[in-house]
Amino acid sequence: MSVHSLRHGRGLRRARLGALLLVLAASLGGVVALGLGEAWRGDARLQFERLAAQGAIIQGPVEMFLRVGVALEQFTGFTQLARALRESDPTLEAVRVLDDQGRLLFSEPPGSEAPPPAARRVPPLPHERFAVTEDAHAFHVSLPLSDRFGEVGRLELVMPREAVSQRVLQRFQPLFTLLGGCLLFLGAFVAGAQRLWMRRPRRWLGAAFSLGFVGLTLASLLALADLYSDGLHQRTSSLAHSLARRLNEAARLGLTLSHLRGLDTLLEEYQRTNADLGSLALIADERVLIQVDAGAGRTGDGRFEYTIDLELTEGPWNLPVRLEVGAAKGALQARLWRAAPGFLFLFAASGLLGLLVLGALVPLPRRGSGSRAFEQRTAGRLQPLAFLGGLLEGLPFSFLPVAAEAFSPGGGAALLAVAFQGACALALVPSERYARRGHLGRWLTVALGVSTAAFALMAFTSDLRAWLVLRGLCGFGLGALAAGTRAYLLAALPPGPPPRRLARLTLARGGGLLAGTVLGALAAAHLGPSPVFLFAALCGLGALAYSRRWLPPLEARDRSAGPRTFRASLAPPPPPPGAWSPREHRLALLCIGLPSWLSRGGVLGLVLPLWLVGEGQDTDRVGQLLALVALGALLPHALPARLDGSRRLLQAGVLGTGVSLLALAKLGAMEPVRALALCLLGVSLGLIHGPLDHHLESPPPEGARKRSWASVAQLLGALGQCVGPLLVSTFWRPPEDPLPVLGGWSVGVLLLGALHSWMTRARPGREVRHA
Repeated sequence: MSVHSLRHGRGLRRARLGALLLVLAASLGGVVALGLGEAWRGDARLQFERLAAQGAIIQGPVEMFLRVGVALEQFTGFTQLARALRESDPTLEAVRVLDDQGRLLFSEPPGSEAPPPAARRVPPLPHERFAVTEDAHAFHVSLPLSDRFGEVGRLELVMPREAVSQRVLQRFQPLFTLLGGCLLFLGAFVAGAQRLWMRRPRRWLGAAFSLGFVGLTLASLLALADLYSDGLHQRTSSLAHSLARRLNEAARLGLTLSHLRGLDTLLEEYQRTNADLGSLALIADERVLIQVDAGAGRTGDGRFEYTIDLELTEGPWNLPVRLEVGAAKGALQARLWRAAPGFLFLFAASGLLGLLVLGALVPLPRRGSGSRAFEQRTAGRLQPLAFLGGLLEGLPFSFLPVAAEAFSPGGGAALLAVAFQGACALALVPSERYARRGHLGRWLTVALGVSTAAFALMAFTSDLRAWLVLRGLCGFGLGALAAGTRAYLLAALPPGPPPRRLARLTLARGGGLLAGTVLGALAAAHLGPSPVFLFAALCGLGALAYSRRWLPPLEARDRSAGPRTFRASLAPPPPPPGAWSPREHRLALLCIGLPSWLSRGGVLGLVLPLWLVGEGQDTDRVGQLLALVALGALLPHALPARLDGSRRLLQAGVLGTGVSLLALAKLGAMEPVRALALCLLGVSLGLIHGPLDHHLESPPPEGARKRSWASVAQLLGALGQCVGPLLVSTFWRPPEDPLPVLGGWSVGVLLLGALHSWMTRARPGREVRHA
């Protein structure tokens, strides 16, 4: 297939259809994959809690034995307890008791050797009193065994991973049939109804894609509801039987309920340490003796209530006592609502990818068709490269600081951010030079090839020193891509001030950053970091092929149709509305732009991921919160054109940045406030970077040397994002509380903004121009 066919003819149409089908198939497949990942994670967590409740049946007698003063090795009765537990639960593979040195003491079924150490520790929730580790074969749920002086061993329950897989696949098997039907429908619609949807592609393709996406999302949520409902039944039943076993031990000693003291405290503690329990009650002769509720909003759910007759009796008439245990109302809905943001952000990322394909692969105008048509199509053709640059930057954004901090605590994440942003700044200088010499295509090929190879190698190494080198190569390639697309568009445009089409590149890059943050976080949460790096390498190959095949040659533009040169006259040319002097632009960059870039690199790139993970947030949840910042940064692009150069936007951006950081410092523990503050932070950064990146400079006075800070803005931004992590890591080290650092940072941003407003204030006798 010739290059001319790819740029103008039938080959371009085939490439467009193929790209659309690929994006639609990947998006709908991602819905089912996201549902499977959420089902696996949520059901596994329910099974862990169920196993811990069953293990408490053995943990109680063993700890009673230890508190008497007898050694753990001398405990009798383990085989009977463990065998009865395994017979009642077919998913339980083994029950073991290990001492504090990890030596195997008891095992059911009997084993002569201690189990191998598990490969990975599952992050616990704040309320959990058990630990979970996993390897390639099974999950290991460990409960501590303590005597009067401390922990002397642990009880370990082993469940194979296939038990969770079978439960998940059993519920999601019908979704694969539905997915196949949706793919066939969309494939037939895209390939067979081209005359219909090509007239208004966004309307018809958007409606067809939304219909398939919503249908698969609802089906996935129904499968999740069925799976979680069964898991809640099993978990509540195990908790009820575990508590009943502890109460029946008193009856075997000949005690009645009236002899026991502190039962209300016992039930309150049991409810507090087991999440989603709504009510616990002891009832004798239809009379409630003791009842513990979790509050008015968490009463028991009738679908998950269990009643167990105890061996205890009450009063002189030996009235039978029963135990009622119920899950909290809304426990099922809370788990389903937790999965809903993932589908919503996946829809946004998929929609951005689809819109990019629709707007990118359009035919180029023929030679001599005029510079205006060429400039418009060139801006459309450069948007995919800007989008892919943002996508590659956002893919590891949510999990890479956490992984680097795990390799080197106390500074690994900051070093990795410095290597990436420093290489980005280093790549800006040769990009401008190659653009002036006309060799930008070759330079982009080399830079993208290096970054693609670096992303692929990062999937197969886990050494921090290797990551520093490879991450620097990635930053060098992405910096060259960002500077190259801007220089290519400026070379294709006629001489003059930067038009509004440059904002289209910024919008495409912001959309790519949003999509990359969401997709990278989802893939890392359910598959691990290595598939994310391989996907980034694949996207890098796509950007490399696109830059070689589909970028229009600059020689195709009709230069004669450019704007006429200004004829010399005695009066200087009038400045454009909203134009800045070099001094005003310099002050804006130093007092407002630099703090915003420092905040972007230090707060968003370092503090937020480590802080959220330290609070127990999953990787996909961290990515969703960071995607709110990228989403907020896209909103200022909807402002009218007359506000592009307004200094009021800078003041609003500074005020919003300070307020959002202050809200994170004071009320960051509240989930709604945190989400709103992050969205406000993104909007504020967008308001700041819009005027700085697409400003208009007034001409210098006659005889003065022309010095433009426009080329310095990108370099200053990369250096600011490089210094930001180092500055933050000087005052904050995880797992410390970052709230004081965020509060001090917000005060510094507001003070510098106030300094800029004072230095650019209207002086008497001087007129200040506003857009």
